[in-house]
Formats: sequence, structure tokens, C-alpha cells
Amino acid sequence: MNGLPRWVVLPATLGALLVVLPVASLLTRIDVGSLWSLLTSPGARDALWLSLRTSVVATLLCVVLGVPLALLLARASFPGRRVVRALLLLPLVLPPVVGGLALLTLLGRSGLLGGALDALGMRVPFTTAAVVLAQAFVALPFLVLTLDGALRSHDTAHEDVAATLGARPTRVLVRVTLPALAPALVSGTVLAFARALGEFGATITFAGALQGVTQTLPLEIYLQRSSDPDAAVALSLVLVVVALVIIVAAYGPWFQLGEGEGPGDGSGDAGSAGVRSAGVRSADVRSADDGSAARPSVTGATTGAPQPHEPGGRPGGRKGVRPPAALSLRVRVPDRDVDVALDVAPGEVVAVLGPNGAGKSTLLQAIAGLGDLGGDITVTLGDRVVAEPGIRPTPPRDRRVGWLGQRALLLRHASVGDNVAFGPLSRGTRRGEARALAHTLLSDVGAAHLAARRPHELSGGQAQRIAIARALATDPDVLLVDEPFSALDVGAAQHARLLLQAAHRSAPRTTLLVTHDLLDVAQLADRVVVIEDGRVVEDGPAAEVLTRPRSTFGGRFAGVNLLVGRVVLAATGEGRVAAVGTAEAGTAGASGAVLATPLGEVHGTTEDPLEADTEAVALFEPRAVSVHRDPPGGSPRNAFSVVLTGIEPHGSLLRVWADAGQDQREVAGNTARSDRGTDASDGGIAVRVAADLTPAAVAELGLLPGERLWFVVKAAEVTVLPR
Repeated sequence: MNGLPRWVVLPATLGALLVVLPVASLLTRIDVGSLWSLLTSPGARDALWLSLRTSVVATLLCVVLGVPLALLLARASFPGRRVVRALLLLPLVLPPVVGGLALLTLLGRSGLLGGALDALGMRVPFTTAAVVLAQAFVALPFLVLTLDGALRSHDTAHEDVAATLGARPTRVLVRVTLPALAPALVSGTVLAFARALGEFGATITFAGALQGVTQTLPLEIYLQRSSDPDAAVALSLVLVVVALVIIVAAYGPWFQLGEGEGPGDGSGDAGSAGVRSAGVRSADVRSADDGSAARPSVTGATTGAPQPHEPGGRPGGRKGVRPPAALSLRVRVPDRDVDVALDVAPGEVVAVLGPNGAGKSTLLQAIAGLGDLGGDITVTLGDRVVAEPGIRPTPPRDRRVGWLGQRALLLRHASVGDNVAFGPLSRGTRRGEARALAHTLLSDVGAAHLAARRPHELSGGQAQRIAIARALATDPDVLLVDEPFSALDVGAAQHARLLLQAAHRSAPRTTLLVTHDLLDVAQLADRVVVIEDGRVVEDGPAAEVLTRPRSTFGGRFAGVNLLVGRVVLAATGEGRVAAVGTAEAGTAGASGAVLATPLGEVHGTTEDPLEADTEAVALFEPRAVSVHRDPPGGSPRNAFSVVLTGIEPHGSLLRVWADAGQDQREVAGNTARSDRGTDASDGGIAVRVAADLTPAAVAELGLLPGERLWFVVKAAEVTVLPR
């Protein structure tokens, strides 16, 4: 039972019987001999035909009016929205007779609008139009309520991507939102039709019971109930059969749209999970099912990777393309505690690093124009100011910004080829040209043979390749890349990374790359910007940040221990400089330095000029750290008392994590901008350091989290850099 408790069977069965048995009992009252003559009688035929016609028209009216209503209630903000929602859903709880009276007081001859309509020769009550209005009045809330709930829980990520591809709101609604909500729209429409078909109270009150004009099948059943109960039962069965046929037809294969997507549907699945679960290496499977799948060569080139069709041209070989655009932004969002200023040169790839919650996503949203961030935001793309305080910002569709995220976010109802052509079509390209461009870009990423597939038929790696082609199809001025390979397996991630790298080499474009992957930075980035607590704490060339980081997160990202402190002593071959009141000024040798850090004094070497009482960082590799249970003998320069917090695999070694004890945390509180993480259980400042040990060494020491240990590192292994 898929984990369900057994007791649910009893109430579920009783609930089903409550609905099924009364309907089934109708069969026991049918006189088969007179059934056909009854069903073919003029009254029954007229009532059934009138019910079907008016119900269809009322349902169409509900769709035309209800979809916009649901969109406004779910997506728009206006005063009194909750009151409006309550009033619109009122017919769900009102007795239908009350609804009929309400319509009569509005449109009757002496009603609020009835007199004016009557003067124009338009009489509504007791006409077929009155039947349609009565049915729509009671059925509309069912459609609105269904769609409103679906819209509230609907992920708008696909719509955001469509906007960055140049789609205007109407196109986004018609091509993205409504197809994604098709199951809910079908459900609401079926419910509205079923309610309209069975409507009785409002109809008899507002429209009366005129045969062939307003006497629907429910009214015919009601009238037959008093004169011929058996005929009423037979007509009731007819109504049940008609409703059942409609419901079964509506909830057939069409209702399955959006269900059963595979790994490539863009819903955040972990890459080629389905491939890996089969016990086959993903690279082998891609080679088998991808005909032209890329295979890294000895030189690092990739078969099927994007190739320029003309020197300096953008992918697709288009002529007369624009040169890369510079990016300049200033983002101040007090609600998120973000204050970042950043300038990116034309064609430069900048990797944005930082812990979760640092403000990286806010930065990308501000550039793309997605969401209502508030605050003061200024964004300049080339010579265009697309956002500035006090001026209405340029909508995402007109910013010429491409978005490539962790999820492929392909349109589930469209083929691969149509997904790639979506952006050019949205920007006014002719259909034939858009499809030709899509074919070219799909060929560039080795996916031309996938053009006819749907997203749910793709693996995670295939879907991300399509997403790359789609993002480049609109020739964006700036490309925003938000952890695009984190959900893929290693092989698929490297493949997609090489495709993006080749595309940039063939046609450089300004790119902001948010990532937590060292390979992304090493292979793609020219420059690294580190953001912590909503502020830029480090900015420099990628190679320098990876080898000589100046920020805590930069150090962790590069895989080194980094301690922030203040210079106590700096000595070079030309002399030494000591800080305030140090008693051990003579302990540093040539090119030596001493920092006061949260772990105590740290001794190291430096090649940079340092000034006393200034901020600096100490770097050392985890492999350079030895771990002891007892205080080390002799006089090691760097011996730190720490508390073990965890052990995790790190290649063939084990990485042992520890942080400062309570006594060091008190010191840390006086050290400016040290590692303010979430590792301190008492809410203080946690300073994390790591040591790489062999599994045998960890087993020999018998390490357990929470134990106090000693980390020891030689001064020669510590590099001190100015910050």
C-alpha cells in the first residue's frame, strides 16, 4: 500500500460506497421496457439537448471570465483582494435558490439593471440566456477556486526564464503558464461543466421551466418526480451517464499532461539519475543514446562542442552581431542586507562565490529584473541603463539577459527544437529562421538528433545542453549562469562545462557565474568575486583567488585553511616591524610574520610587506596539519586547541574538521571579520580549520566529534598575506 496505514481502507471504502451505492441503486428502479420510449419522448429530448447546449455555453463563459479572475487573485496585488476572493467564492456556500433570487433582483424587470435592459428591448429572465447565466453563476467559483489554488503553488521559474528570452506577458501566459496549468484548467473546466449540467435551484428561480426554452434536464426530472417517479429515475440515470462520459473523457490521456516527466524535465532531478540507477556509467550511456555526444579528446577539445561559423561570430554563424557589453551594477536591498557594487568588463567571465544566503541570487535577480526586490538598484548594460532608482525599470524581456540555471527549465509541452526556437520567436524572428537557428545551435551542442523529443524524454545532461543552446539563441548581452552543473553527474557536468567554455571562446560574452564548484571557476572564470553577508569581501583574478585567497570563504573554496587576524609582528631581510606591546618581537626570523587570530598567535612566512596592527590572512593546507590528542611536546610555533566537529571523505584521505574552543571564541570576538559561520552552537564565532589524515590515522586516533584535540602546523607551511 505504498506505506499507507491499513486503517485508511475502511473510511476510504465507506466514502466510496456513500457515493457509488445511491447512484447504482438507480439501476434497480429502471423499467427496461418503457425506457426507450421515455428517453425518446419530446420532453426528454428537448430537456437533454437544452441542458447540453446551455452547459457548454456556460462552461465557455466560465473559462473566458474565470481564468483572468484566477490570475488576478493569485498573482496581482490590490487593496481588498481577500474580500474580492471571498465574494467570488460565495456561490459555493449559498443555496442555489438564493443565487437565482440575486440574479432576478439584478436583471429582472424591476431589478437594478433589468429596467434599463428592458427599455432597450433586452429581456433576460425566463429565457435561454437566463439559464446560461444561472449555470455560470453557480459554476464559475469551481473553476476560479481550482485555478487559484494551482497558481498559488505553481513554480514561476519557467515563466521567469521565458521573460529573459524576450517573451512578452501574453506570450508567457499562453505558451508557458496555461500549458503548465493544463491539468488544473481541465479539472476546473470539468467541475464547472458538471455543476452547470446539474444546476436546478438558480435556474428554476431565475429562468422558470418553459419546455424547449428553459426546462433543462434537472428541471424535467423535478417535474416528472411528482407525476411519474419511474420516469424521473430513468431521466436521472441519463443525466448520470452523460456526466460520467464527460468526466471520463476529460480525465483521460489529456489530463496526464505534465505528469511522468523523467530526469530531463527541468524539475531539478539529479542529472542522469535514471542512467546511474541502471548500473551503467553515464558517459557510456550518453555515447550510446546520443549519437553525436561529446567525448573529451586528448587536447581537451570536444566533439560536438560549439564551433564558430565565422571568426568572432556568435553561435549560429549570424553576421553583424554586437560586441560584448560591459556590465555595471549597484544593488542595495536592505530587506536582504545586500549592498554590492560591481563592474564587469565586456566579455569578462566573473565567478561569484559565497555561502548560502550571502546575496548571490539577489544579484542575479537584480540584473535580470526578476522579482520585486525593493531597495535601490542601478544596472547598466553597455550603454543602456535598465534599472535606476526613481525610474521604471526595463522589463526582463527587453534587457537582453540570458539565464542558465541549475534546473534546465525546459517547457514541458514543447519539443526540444521549439524550446530553443522560443526565444528568437519571442523577439520577432520569423518562424523559419528561428527553427533554422535552433537546428544550428542544437548541432553545436551535439543534440540535433534530439530536436523532436520532449523534455521528459531527456537525461539531465541532455536537458542542460538544450538549456545552453536556448540561452544562447537570443544572443544575450549578458549571460547569467546560476550553478548550472550542480545537479548533474561528474561526466555530464564536465561535458556541459566544456560546451559552455567552447561557446564563450567562439563568441565571448559578458558572464556572471554563480557556483560552488572549483572546476567551474578553474575552467570558465577570468575573475572571482566573493560575497559574504551581502558585501564584497574579495575581488581578484581567478588564479590569484584560488592560490592566494584573502577571504574566509575564498580559502574554504580553494581548499585551504584561512585564518583572519591582525599583524603582531612582521620581519623581512630589511628589518622588522612589531605591533603594540608584543613581548616576543624577536621570535620571527627573516621573512617571518606573526598574526593574532581566533586560534591564538599564528607564525608563518610572507613575501609581501606587512604593517603592524593591520589585517592579514594566514593560509595553510589541510595536509600540512598534524593531529594530536595531547599537547605536543617541545615548542612548536603553531599548536591550536580545537574541538572536533566532523569527519568526511576527501579523495583517498579523510578531512577532519574542527573549530575553536570556548576560550578561543572569546578571543575571536575581538578579531575583526573572522569566520562568522553557523558552526558555533552557542551562537558565538566559529573558526573552522581542517586536517587531512589517512583512514588508518583516524582509526588509530579513534576520533569522535566533540573531542578536544591539538592541531599542529609548521610555520614554514603557513603563508601570510595582506588583506
